[in-house]
Amino acid sequence: MINYKEHISYYLKKKKLNIFLVFLTLALVFSVLTKLSTNYTKTIVFTIKPINLPEDKVVASTSQSITITLNTYGFKLVSYYFKTPSITIDFSNLQKNKTHYIWTARQDTPNVISQFDAKIKVTSIMPDTLMFSYGTNTIKQVPVIANKTITFLSGFNLTAPLKIKPDSVKLIGAKALIDTINAVYTEHITIENVNKNINTKVKLKHPNATKNLKLLSTEVSLKGEVEKFTEGLLDIPVLITNVPKTTKIKFYPKTIPVTFSASLNNYKFISPNNFKIECDYSDLKENATYLIPKITESPSRVKHIKMNVKRIEFILIQ
Repeated sequence: MINYKEHISYYLKKKKLNIFLVFLTLALVFSVLTKLSTNYTKTIVFTIKPINLPEDKVVASTSQSITITLNTYGFKLVSYYFKTPSITIDFSNLQKNKTHYIWTARQDTPNVISQFDAKIKVTSIMPDTLMFSYGTNTIKQVPVIANKTITFLSGFNLTAPLKIKPDSVKLIGAKALIDTINAVYTEHITIENVNKNINTKVKLKHPNATKNLKLLSTEVSLKGEVEKFTEGLLDIPVLITNVPKTTKIKFYPKTIPVTFSASLNNYKFISPNNFKIECDYSDLKENATYLIPKITESPSRVKHIKMNVKRIEFILIQ
């Protein structure tokens, strides 16, 4: 049988305990709020974040810090306990000598104050002076090469070589290292079954394993126009060059069938006049009875050019 008296007694005790905990929590909250709304003076160490450092300069001692005494409400100071605070120093405004940039609290106080809330008062900045040693690096502009694998759906191809933007990047570092690098490659990218224009970004691969060089760009864009292609066949006249004035020859064939592929948009503009096939008589080997044809001119907008004849037979005329 349920003992209602004990049950009610237990319920009342538990209720009193819950009320006590609620009041205790409220008291703690009010206490914290009271403390946070009170003015405090606190000395905090700030790391240095350099900006606007000239490209050809490397600073060796930015690990220094600034100690700043602040006066403000506790609410404003709480955030400094949850992360490492930093102060920005604009190196383009600093004086320098042959070996060091020179920061002075007197000169940079307005910049320091501007980085705090208006309700935070900066009462002191230490030390008075910081010296940042620096060195001079070499800057070199090098081309970017795309490390890519691109496959197209049947009949599709690029209308022009893939464009890389920017097509070159700046490297900064010691001259001995810079001189060994002539290009920067992208990370390998694979694009499969392409049937539309290419427009993608790819990260650059750092050219130095120890990363002692600074690479000013981290990625480039790859862009290419893709169109449907068709095959074409044209008969191109053969031209014999460098034949001595005292020599007369007959040759065969007079024309060579040339196959090529071109985009549907460009195909209608391509004619035999866009190609030139030449045989250089001065390249003739002793006792040879044939000349080797070469394509010396062709439109930039065609691909996969192939001659269907590899030799031009000839005879000398007496």
